[in-house]
Amino acid sequence: MAEAPSVRTGLVRALGFTAAASLIVCNVIGQGIFLKARAMTCNVGSPDLVVGAWIAGGILALCGALTFAELGAMMPDSGGPYAYLRRAFGQPVAFAYGWTVFFLYAPLTCAALAAGSAIFINLLSGGALDAFSFQTTLFNTHLTINGTQCASIVIIAVVAAINCAPVGVNGAIATILSVVKIAMVGGLTASAFAIGLGDWHHFALNGLAGACTGIATTARGGATGFAAAMIGALYAYNGWASLTYVAGEVKNPGRTIPRALITSMTIVIFLYAAANVAYFYVLSPSAIANLSPTSSVGIAAAGSLLGSAARGIAAALLVLSVLATLHVSILTFARIIYAYSGDGLFLPWLSRISKSARVPVRSVLALSVLAAALVMLGSFDSLSDFQIFTGWVFYGLTGLSVFFLRRQEPDVERPYRVSGYPVVPALFVATTVWILAEAVVATPTRSM
Repeated sequence: MAEAPSVRTGLVRALGFTAAASLIVCNVIGQGIFLKARAMTCNVGSPDLVVGAWIAGGILALCGALTFAELGAMMPDSGGPYAYLRRAFGQPVAFAYGWTVFFLYAPLTCAALAAGSAIFINLLSGGALDAFSFQTTLFNTHLTINGTQCASIVIIAVVAAINCAPVGVNGAIATILSVVKIAMVGGLTASAFAIGLGDWHHFALNGLAGACTGIATTARGGATGFAAAMIGALYAYNGWASLTYVAGEVKNPGRTIPRALITSMTIVIFLYAAANVAYFYVLSPSAIANLSPTSSVGIAAAGSLLGSAARGIAAALLVLSVLATLHVSILTFARIIYAYSGDGLFLPWLSRISKSARVPVRSVLALSVLAAALVMLGSFDSLSDFQIFTGWVFYGLTGLSVFFLRRQEPDVERPYRVSGYPVVPALFVATTVWILAEAVVATPTRSM
């Protein structure tokens, strides 16, 4: 028997628990776990604080997932935070969120992912992309486009084409790729302890003199440094809310959404903490901090374990990992744009779905074009930091919406109520405010 359609006419509920949880895992485990440890080491200066930042970031993301689970089960329709903010605070706030997602958060996310995957491709090619560049003029602005940026644009185009297939097909792809990702991170971690010539004394080492290229001195040490490290961790956890964006295509959403959110985030937190312990077991803090900003801690760890030949294999796997995250990011963000436009707050033609695949193809393509444009304007680190700051402003507001809706609509059916209420959502909102405030202190120009 066919699934009943979602509230938004035309979308099909085709994602069960496995596919739903896989979407989250596939979206969350991307490039951050392999790239961000270097900057985080520079931020806090010691392995134990780096691991602590990963755990703290994971707990914050889990609190957010629990909070969003209540909202997603209560309002099981596409759009995620857009729908929750509109119901709690009204159309102006929802409009601001939809505008920000379309023009900033979603394309920044996809651009950062594409740029990160191009970094790994460049490593695989022995730096061949660095040797290629050309100049062009766009809107009277002279631009120099390098090989990494060109590769990023091609990657976005290919992944966008895949997202034009039916959501059931994309859910199956996400399931396969999530298994590959878990095996990849788990395999690297297990190998570090099984065959790595590591040293537990690395965890007692401090002092990073001469390292940390490109890390602002204002983002090192103290509470500000720890907040900066948490922002790095949160980039790696980014994607935990993505299932709520496609809630209109989830089977039995009142039960599936909470289970999938909690299960997937528990798995990811464990994998991330274990992987970072493995990094510092194999490599010293100074060795990690002295890596190039365009290199990967994951590849460096694999190289120290299995030799230089393993670097190529690791880079290839990382390319696959990042492409999988980009795939799910375009899929889920397009549903927010679809919902936003369908409510008459943006261009109506973006809310139309394809007749054959029953997916919002126009939203997919519009998002991809903006992401390709942003690729030409920033580096991986700048794009990823812009993205986190922009997104978490509205994550905090969405957390507040739980309190508003409990008060405004106390009798509405809630298939799932956030565990630990009101402490869990309050902790989520308060920590979000602190992180954003510290980000403004550390990098005021970038934050503004």
